[in-house]
Amino acid sequence: MEIQRADAGYRRRVIRTLCAAGMLLLGLLVGLRFWLGYVSTRMQPDDLPAALAILRLACFMLIAVCLAALGSHLLVRGNLIVRGRRFPPRDVRAVRDTPVREGDDAVRIGRLSRIGGLACVMVALLVAAGAWLLNAGF
Repeated sequence: MEIQRADAGYRRRVIRTLCAAGMLLLGLLVGLRFWLGYVSTRMQPDDLPAALAILRLACFMLIAVCLAALGSHLLVRGNLIVRGRRFPPRDVRAVRDTPVREGDDAVRIGRLSRIGGLACVMVALLVAAGAWLLNAGF
């Protein structure tokens, strides 16, 4: 069985990117907490629910954007796999050593990736619509 070897440089870049994103998000979370404390002491009590509703809508929309991005990635990856009848596709660098599957096995993986991508996009649409309706007060 053929093995597609991992690209060590690519793996290091992925790890650095994920660590940087995690630290950035942690910093944003701490900043949001301090900002909410600052705003809540200076805001009129009647205005606080509206501000929190806007923040809740923004959080749900960010979740929907992330799900849509994952879904589009899975769709593109699934199309590459089905078209090339090979998993992982030849032009994709691997983070770890991956056994290569060709033929019907690869097509099956590609179709499952497409189905997962469509499911993620549909859930993203449902989350966005639900958040919008929840914020509108329906």
